[in-house]
Amino acid sequence: MIRILIFILAIFPVSVFAKPFPFSKSNIFPNPSVKLNMTVDRDSAYPGDHFKLYLSVQIEEGWHIYSLQPMDGNELLATEIMLEDNSFESQKNWQESPIHLIQDKAQEKLVKGHVETAEFYNSFRVPINLTSGNHSIKGKLLYKACNNRLCTLPQSLSFESHIHVSIAK
Repeated sequence: MIRILIFILAIFPVSVFAKPFPFSKSNIFPNPSVKLNMTVDRDSAYPGDHFKLYLSVQIEEGWHIYSLQPMDGNELLATEIMLEDNSFESQKNWQESPIHLIQDKAQEKLVKGHVETAEFYNSFRVPINLTSGNHSIKGKLLYKACNNRLCTLPQSLSFESHIHVSIAK
């Protein structure tokens, strides 16, 4: 048996047996275009001031991402915004632009989500005892993108912005 295998390998190049997978990775695991832009409503602030951080998400046509507040039973689909350690105090939960009710054929259920664009914002307060200088606010947007056939694995987009804190008013 081994002689036959050696004979076959000697006659036929190994590449005949090692043909690449007939489908490209993008056909099997598509990666839709989801872009994140962020902005703050001010460049500088004083201790005690408030500012807002806005996240704007552009979603490829034909795809959707899920709401921050999913319908009951869909908690694992929820989009999340996670902040890393930062110097600022979050004032409330993240707010989101109006959601769409989507009959999601990939999940086979009705879901709350965003198509084309999604907007998220939160208010922050500069602590009274924060030192002057540039301070960053960083985090990640965690989401799943789906079309009516399939969903991506969870994805994340990082963001970072800087606020200059001045001494007293």
